[in-house]
Amino acid sequence: MTGTIAQDMFLLDCPGYEDYLDTFVTRSDIRFIRNVRFCRMLVELGYRSPTDIYTPEQFQQHKAAVQESLWPIKKSTIFFSDGMKSQDPVLIEMANRERPNAQKMISTIIFIKHRLKTGFEISGYIDYEQSLHQANLQEENCTDWAAIFGERLKLRPKTTDLSFFDWHKGLVLYNESDNYLVQHDVHYGLIFMHKGDHKKVCVDIDKPEYSKNCTRSMHFSERYGHVVFYDHVIRKKI
Repeated sequence: MTGTIAQDMFLLDCPGYEDYLDTFVTRSDIRFIRNVRFCRMLVELGYRSPTDIYTPEQFQQHKAAVQESLWPIKKSTIFFSDGMKSQDPVLIEMANRERPNAQKMISTIIFIKHRLKTGFEISGYIDYEQSLHQANLQEENCTDWAAIFGERLKLRPKTTDLSFFDWHKGLVLYNESDNYLVQHDVHYGLIFMHKGDHKKVCVDIDKPEYSKNCTRSMHFSERYGHVVFYDHVIRKKI
């Protein structure tokens, strides 16, 4: 629970905005001023509290935040590819994998390249399920999948993805995701270990030790070029 939420817990005892203002009115105020409405006005103007006094709109927002922290409303999952009209082969492959990823039946890693206006390329590996989940929660800097499936935006790797490569700038980044740990093996190269079943997805799928852990497929479109999908069927713990 964040500090702001903890400080606002008392708002649950305030049915309305006037009740909130009354929490700052003292007995001395009532004794000397003898007018409750005037006492509330002084509070609202900031004369009775060293802290900032919420406006009616802020009161409702902060109270709602406290209620959500205690009794979160389960939001239904949005499937961004629903109603997609695009015939782009790569987008169709992403759409086919959206539901099984959201339902955690499979875990897909997408390897994609993007050509910048400068002519140089960036590339990276994307944890597809995590990216969809962040978009559902509308997290800051999340990928706008609705715009991608609607072809208003083009999917590109970000520095916060599982890996990000900008060879022109000499920038190479690796990040742990909700589903994967990034590992480097002297013999097998880049490996992603699934946190749920601890199975390893090797970028070089031809390595026999890891060939059964996922399937790799490559698809091409004029918009995206060649995109690689690593599909790992999640093994449920018994």
